[in-house]
Amino acid sequence: MSSETPPSCTRLDGFSATICVACYGPHTDLAERFLSNLYCHTNPALFTLRAGLNEVAPSTLALFREHAARYGNIDLFIEPKNVFKSPLMRRMFYEKPILTPWVLWFDDDSHPTRPDWLQRLALRTEAAPGVIQWGQTHALWRTDEAIHDFISSASWFRGLPLRRGVNLDGVDAFEFRFATGGFWAIRTEVIHQLNWPDPRLVQANDDFLLGEALRQNGHEIGLFEYGVAINKAARRNAGAPEVERLPGVPLDGA
Repeated sequence: MSSETPPSCTRLDGFSATICVACYGPHTDLAERFLSNLYCHTNPALFTLRAGLNEVAPSTLALFREHAARYGNIDLFIEPKNVFKSPLMRRMFYEKPILTPWVLWFDDDSHPTRPDWLQRLALRTEAAPGVIQWGQTHALWRTDEAIHDFISSASWFRGLPLRRGVNLDGVDAFEFRFATGGFWAIRTEVIHQLNWPDPRLVQANDDFLLGEALRQNGHEIGLFEYGVAINKAARRNAGAPEVERLPGVPLDGA
């Protein structure tokens, strides 16, 4: 892998980002794919990287330490035992202040694929300054009242009735629209406004609940998936509810 600056994206006026990635378990192949593609397609001067290493293999830790020494823009958040995604995310967001206006999140099975991906994202944020979060848009339906109770008791709940819709089986259900959790970009100030992730979260549901937290607070989600491969590995959370992708659907209304 070359350590030379990629041919494009050498400067992004008015845009800077902290990129976060969460790695878990014995999946050094995913960590290597993420790092090699990130540094191949992105100028290291344009970002800082926060790596949450959640009970990772020694080879994964060694890989990140090697990149940290080579590029000098990586902070490691090491958890010897599995603390699960949301607690790790909270540590990565709050243990050390984030000084950039944008935070980009990657699961370890997502990665950049084009040398102008970050430039394109910067242009989108400039063209639509009212959009708070960018990502690949999806919809999900839930029929259980427990999710209503969870949301209505949240500190970020503002009293808006939950959106209703018809699920894939034709059943009336609560409907959620959101950016999938494998990759997204969000304004840092909104992370703090929402105290995100919700401290009650552990492993699942963080993406669609973030979408609802944004809706409750009048924030808009925009579609962005250019130059990013999202969740490109075998599914490791087989019990998660199914979602339906919504390409190009605005997520700012009822």
